[in-house]
Amino acid sequence: MNPFQSLIFAYLGIMRKMGHYKFSSDSLANFMTFYKFAYCHINLVSISMGLFDLFKKDRGYEIHSLEFCEVGKDGKRDTRPSSKHYTDSRYIMPVVKMTSRIDRTVKIKVRITEPSGKTHTYDFDAPLKPVENMSAQFPWWGSEKRDHFTAVGTWRFDILDEEDHVVISAPLEIAPLEDIWESMGWIHIVSNLEFRNINGNGEVIDDWNTGNFVEPKYMQMRCRCTCYSDVVRKVTYHVEIKNERTGKIKAFDHTVTLNPRDGSQWLQICGWGSDSGTSYAPGTHTYTLYYKNREMGRGRFEVVKSPKQRGWIEPLALVLHFYNTDEEVQQWVTYDCALHIYEGKIIEQKSFKANTYKRLLAGFQWRSLEKGHSLKLIFKFYMEGNLVYTSVQDAVTNEPDSKDIFQQDFEVSSSMRLEGPNGITSPFPAGRYEVELYLKTEELDEHFVMRRTLDVR
Repeated sequence: MNPFQSLIFAYLGIMRKMGHYKFSSDSLANFMTFYKFAYCHINLVSISMGLFDLFKKDRGYEIHSLEFCEVGKDGKRDTRPSSKHYTDSRYIMPVVKMTSRIDRTVKIKVRITEPSGKTHTYDFDAPLKPVENMSAQFPWWGSEKRDHFTAVGTWRFDILDEEDHVVISAPLEIAPLEDIWESMGWIHIVSNLEFRNINGNGEVIDDWNTGNFVEPKYMQMRCRCTCYSDVVRKVTYHVEIKNERTGKIKAFDHTVTLNPRDGSQWLQICGWGSDSGTSYAPGTHTYTLYYKNREMGRGRFEVVKSPKQRGWIEPLALVLHFYNTDEEVQQWVTYDCALHIYEGKIIEQKSFKANTYKRLLAGFQWRSLEKGHSLKLIFKFYMEGNLVYTSVQDAVTNEPDSKDIFQQDFEVSSSMRLEGPNGITSPFPAGRYEVELYLKTEELDEHFVMRRTLDVR
């Protein structure tokens, strides 16, 4: 019932007892005055009571978010704020975002409910200052023995005010310790990745820590690691081997057995490749170990060309030589070339003057990688970028690093001349001269080896 209805009924009752059954103009005026007074008074009281209730219910602060960190007994964080932790947690510290409009100390209570329904509470005094959306760390709860958060499941944290009203609640998921080890791949690698080359029978061709591999057949990897599993466990890892030059990736899975033990142990992954030795092209190969898309470790190994892949030789020098007589070229070959090669030196390119010499040839120096292989050396001569002459010479590889002066890794092209229509030989004019060397063996098709460019002035 409206409170003004009661006032009206009370006023009419008084009038009736006084014998007034009809309203006079004076009585009506008195009633209206009484009604206005009562209406204003009741409204004022109602507004005052409403403001009183409003201030009475406002705690003066709000908490906008609630997460949790694992900390030590000194409060130093072990983890970032999260809503998930593990059964080996020591202390859990509530971390909040809050806004305060007051400048006083309030009592705050934390109520922790386990998955079984068992509760734990603690309270503390919080000195608040007016601030907007600040981060705050509440006191932590737990044990150095890591025996407080052993129940797996959803825990609930309630933050209560001085009236035991809930300010904010948040769940905390406590997961088995195995979950974190699972997410980390069950191991922690503590060494570099090492590689070796084996054949199809598992026999070692190039052992661990070999610098470069030549036509490897099956590449194995090993590394030292610590194991997080407390039981014998079979774990499958994923391997990707990338040729950095071509970008091609070879991938496979391999299952290993992990043994729980103190200290580190070897983790070894099976070899991958082929008996033909053609699975790994020359270049840098990156080996990456994964567990469920998590990268566990990475290493590199180098594959270099075999003597066969390199044409049985290592190119050292290609030079142009201008001359006029056979005697001049014989002296150059004997003294400037053969003696330099015998002394372990590399032949150097000389400079020449234009319009002075009528004959031109090229000399090629190499180092044999294996004895007794036939070589076909193809010299291509260019003047001002135009091909003008080609010479083909046969050679044979010698004993590697031979000191026999009669077995030198050196060959010259046939001689080039400039002859006019009347058969007269002209001296070589000023300009740019180039020679390119191509090599062909029984195993390899003709391929470019090296180039020499010389400007004659």
